[in-house]
Amino acid sequence: MFTLLRDFIWDDSKKNQNRKSLYQLIHREGPISKSNVLKSFSVPQTTLTRMVAEFEGNGWIRSGGFGQPSGGRPPVLYKVREDAGYFIGIEIARVVQVLLLDLEFNILNRKKFSVTVEHTPEITIPFIINMMKQLIQTHQISVSDIIGIGIGAIGPLDRNNGRMINPESFIASGWDNVPIVNEIKKEFPVPILINNGANTAALAEYQAQLFSSENLLYCISGYGIRCGFIQAGISLNSRQGDASSYGHIIVEPGGRLCSCGKKGCLNAYSSFGAMFAQIKREVPSMELTSSGQLVEALNQNVHIVEKVVQESAYYYGLAVANMINLLHPDVVLLEGKLIKESEAYMNDVISIATEHVYSNRRRDITIRKGQLGRDAVAVGAAVEVFHSFFKR
Repeated sequence: MFTLLRDFIWDDSKKNQNRKSLYQLIHREGPISKSNVLKSFSVPQTTLTRMVAEFEGNGWIRSGGFGQPSGGRPPVLYKVREDAGYFIGIEIARVVQVLLLDLEFNILNRKKFSVTVEHTPEITIPFIINMMKQLIQTHQISVSDIIGIGIGAIGPLDRNNGRMINPESFIASGWDNVPIVNEIKKEFPVPILINNGANTAALAEYQAQLFSSENLLYCISGYGIRCGFIQAGISLNSRQGDASSYGHIIVEPGGRLCSCGKKGCLNAYSSFGAMFAQIKREVPSMELTSSGQLVEALNQNVHIVEKVVQESAYYYGLAVANMINLLHPDVVLLEGKLIKESEAYMNDVISIATEHVYSNRRRDITIRKGQLGRDAVAVGAAVEVFHSFFKR
């Protein structure tokens, strides 16, 4: 009788560490031959052959083709079986998204909905659980096939205790100190991790683009500005899981009043709410209430909207430059509706950021769009859960 992959991965015993290290290596480097495994995995060849046979017999890995021969038969290449287990990745923001992913983090299916003022925790959490059940039923798998669940959410968070703490810029009320991990675990008794969505998105982009040692800054702009930072593959989390604090970088001392009570914060200039308010101040008859309306007006070349959006890009670019000067990333990835919908806005942000970066760094910095778009938050949440099983 073969052992479920999740039971193997969940096993933190000392005697299982070598086996888990081998699986992690094949997952990361596959398709890979035994000879290449031996270059970085210090066990006798007979031991490796036995372990590979066990993994293949249990249905955890499979042949991924053949490599180039070096005089004899071409070597068999091994890779993980992507259908040996599954992850669920969840994004909780103004759009709630639930993804079912295989072991290579390919998205198999998704469910999502937009959050309204009606979506209190009492309504939203059962919705999320129901969507998870629907995805599992659709793909004819069971809870025992789920290896872990990751949640990328708006902060601040109590990550250790799995709680959302009064998330900033969230449209619905009642989200103060919500034990969301425990609520989901009642229906899905598997390992569940929660982190700020900007951090999980950064991790997803880092893995998807196969960075090795680069430092990565990931910035999401919208109703707030949230950022995540990866240093040599490790996510640098704040203690409270509050990636929204980047939106309170001071870009105009003594400037506009921010929702936090201070003046001159980035959010007071570059968030959607700030742009809506500034447009109304300048043209009282014009009232925009959604990001879609803002983009539509921008595409129609409405002068006041163009002016306010350009001003937003200026302050956002200043903030990105400050982050670069402080954190020293090699790559900066930008995400958000305006970044996605307006090439002019993105170019303005990049231009201002580049202009204000410390001169010695300018040639070394790459600033561009993310690769995964909106999916990055939920995918990265699943990636983080997987990595957590190998950090013991």
